[in-house]
Amino acid sequence: MAKLVVIIQCDIVQKKCVGYACMKSFYERSGRFTGYDADTKYMTITCGGCCGAGVAGKIEDLNRKLKRWGDDRRDVVVHLASCVVSDNYHRPPCPHRDYIKTIVERKGYPVIFGSYISKTAEKKRQDGIYEAF
Repeated sequence: MAKLVVIIQCDIVQKKCVGYACMKSFYERSGRFTGYDADTKYMTITCGGCCGAGVAGKIEDLNRKLKRWGDDRRDVVVHLASCVVSDNYHRPPCPHRDYIKTIVERKGYPVIFGSYISKTAEKKRQDGIYEAF
């Protein structure tokens, strides 16, 4: 089971969104965070901006920090935040989400799509207004 969840937010969205809903969802272990142990930690980073290639350097820095502090990278799971992967009130899904996923996976981390799941956005998905998750 993961000891650290890394949430990657959209760089553009992060300029106006503090990530409170994702944090609350993480602490409540709801949405895409169901099942994580109570002692699991989390951190957020951004994709680094379009096209998301900046995430490679951030993941490399994470690798160095994990090694420096003696933590095991196999205890890390990466979530691409809902603002990156799904249609929501911030914006449509990121056109680079699969590219970002590929970068993170090549660095050796599993990737999960989504973080906070808004009831309003889910309703709009069911009504066909938003693209399905």
